[in-house]
Amino acid sequence: MDRRDLNRMFDALSPAPGREEELLRQLLQDDVRRKRPMKNWKRIVLGVAAAALLVTGAAAAAVPGLSQRLLAYLGVASEDSQAAELLIPGAMAVDITKKDNGAALHVTQVLRDRDCVMVLADFTAPEGTQLDMGEPDPPGIFTFKGFGDGSSCAVGFLNEAGEYIGKDGMVSGYGWDVLEDDDPLDNHVSLMLTMNPLMGEAETAWAAASLRVPAINLAYYDQGQRREVTVYSGDWSFDVPLPRKDIGWTMQMDQKVGEMDGSVMIAEELYLSPMTFELRMSREGGLDFGSPLDGQGEAAYGRWMSIGNNIKRIILTTKDGETIPLELCDSGGGIDFNEKLVVHRLSQITDPAKFQGGTLILEWDFHGSGSEEAGSVTIPLDGLAPVEP
Repeated sequence: MDRRDLNRMFDALSPAPGREEELLRQLLQDDVRRKRPMKNWKRIVLGVAAAALLVTGAAAAAVPGLSQRLLAYLGVASEDSQAAELLIPGAMAVDITKKDNGAALHVTQVLRDRDCVMVLADFTAPEGTQLDMGEPDPPGIFTFKGFGDGSSCAVGFLNEAGEYIGKDGMVSGYGWDVLEDDDPLDNHVSLMLTMNPLMGEAETAWAAASLRVPAINLAYYDQGQRREVTVYSGDWSFDVPLPRKDIGWTMQMDQKVGEMDGSVMIAEELYLSPMTFELRMSREGGLDFGSPLDGQGEAAYGRWMSIGNNIKRIILTTKDGETIPLELCDSGGGIDFNEKLVVHRLSQITDPAKFQGGTLILEWDFHGSGSEEAGSVTIPLDGLAPVEP
């Protein structure tokens, strides 16, 4: 029985919130009303039943929830409980408040899978302050909005002792988003930190107990003025614990995709979580990117680095024939000279189990100095299975 089944069982058995003590009191009062008192063994059974009610209620209450703002950020409707259940095992409710210069940053939620860590926070300045985070970005354009400029304020992984782990403890890709706000000029703003540990950091990320997030000076980049504008000065840096449950499914493969610049492109592993698609690819033969490169070699390396842009279409189909559109998240995160990750976001939260027995179709168009090749390959997903704990 998995966790979702247990949650449903507890929900079915548990009394309504606040009813546990009342039910226990009523059970015990029944004995007082009886003309003939219960025997000791019946009293023991009654006590066990009452205790079970309390324990069941506590277990049901301990099941973590998900912030509606986080669900809305992922495109999940408030009434879509099935989508929320898929994400709950990878989520953690937190209550972290940092104060400085009269303002407070309140961190409330963490959600993660192999390719993404999301942290939800609320920033509140003193009454009367206007937190103007600039104009919304035009479609297809993303400008900095959040804390720091991304160079002096790097996020890092920590072990149980609070020490940095991994390469300098730092991660490669992260950014802040400002969530929709009914009053963008009031003293409050909601923010989402999204971090993608793509550059060979997956193992470090899962070994980490927490994430250190420097949150210095709320600011945004003004495109018109071409400069960073500080909205509110201060330091609200925090450490946040990380959920340790991987909500994804994976499948190993050894599928030739095509050739580019004298190298064979191979699809090695597929990873699917309810919100993320990841394809691990490798190259065999061709240039040695670990050695000094001439102009032609640098061009070939650039094509390999952006391998995701050469995969023109990815069609992910469930066992029942439903196609789930993907949205490009990263065109090809690096692992080393011969391995890359192509990461997309699923357009809707979907149970990875639905893809078991489905298909993955890759359509590519590789243009390199050694070839101009286009084609497609269909990969059955019969071997897709949950990530082992």
